[in-house]
This record gives sequence, C-alpha cells and structure tokens, in this order.
Amino acid sequence: MADQFVDLADEAQHKLDTATVLTTDQLQHLIGLAGRIYGPAFLAQAYSDGKVDNGTVRALVGNVWSACEYPDRELDRDTWQWLFDVAGYTEDGELAERPTEPVELWRGSVPERRTDWSWSSDRAVAEKFAAGIRGRRPGHLYRLVCPPEALLAANNDRSEAEFVVDTAMVEHLIEDASAD
Repeated sequence: MADQFVDLADEAQHKLDTATVLTTDQLQHLIGLAGRIYGPAFLAQAYSDGKVDNGTVRALVGNVWSACEYPDRELDRDTWQWLFDVAGYTEDGELAERPTEPVELWRGSVPERRTDWSWSSDRAVAEKFAAGIRGRRPGHLYRLVCPPEALLAANNDRSEAEFVVDTAMVEHLIEDASAD
C-alpha cells in the first residue's frame, strides 16, 4: 500500500516537472495525487517555475497551508512569506479586505512553538491544541491581539477559525493565557 502512495507522489511530481502551464484545478489535482504534505513544495515550485499565475497562488495558498499538518516543516518562513505576499490577504482562497482593527487570536502549543503562524479566533479551538489534540504534546494557551498588518490569511474550511500570522511582527505581543 505504501508503494502505491509513493508511486502517486512520484507521478504527480513528474507531471509537475514536465508541465509548461497549469490551471488552478490542474495543480490542485496534482497536490491531491501527491498528498497534502507535498502541497507547499508543489505550489512553490509551480509558481517559481512560472507554471501558475498569482491567481492560482491566491486561490490555493491558504488551503495548502491549512491542509499541511506542519506547514513550516515543508517550506521555510521566507518562502511562505513570499507566497502569501503574492496572494495578498485572502479569506478561504479569495482576495479579501484585511481587517482594519486588531483581532484577538488564540494559539495552543508547546512554548517553543508559540511563535508559529497558525492562530485561531476561537479560544476553544486553541484550548484543544493546548490540551494536546491529535497526538501533540500538551502545551500552553497563548493570546495575541494581532494588528491587521501581521495577518496573512484567514481559513475557515477546517472549522478552526484559523488566521495565518506573521509572528515576527508581533512576537512581543504574545501573552501566555494559560492561567486565565
């Protein structure tokens, strides 16, 4: 069974490598064939190689980020920043007006990952992550009143009320809210 998945990932990579131009649907199909952990690398490669346009990046970057369980393990932050800059601020894959006021956000994680980029506007979601959801180690609950300029995207398709945040801009504003 594992060989079948490797074959599909290899097939998808070959199709990506040999394509000259891809539509959003075609790239989405290749990511689906390869598996969600390959989404970040496929999107970055397709855009870097000029095989997709800004609209495809805009349509896919939020979902690719959200679907990949540990997106910062698949691409470095500079590459993610580049992709989010290309896309502009998006909500569920659509170009959107960035909020004009700060947004209260929450994150549940171990202390060493408190500055990762996935945050939630739903405290209950963050509390589940802080408790150690899906095999993660239990951690702390963090709160951030995030200025709009640090918001990169909003993703609601996984019922996590997720915001992607450039935490380099706001690290000094992150509070440990575990005792609240």
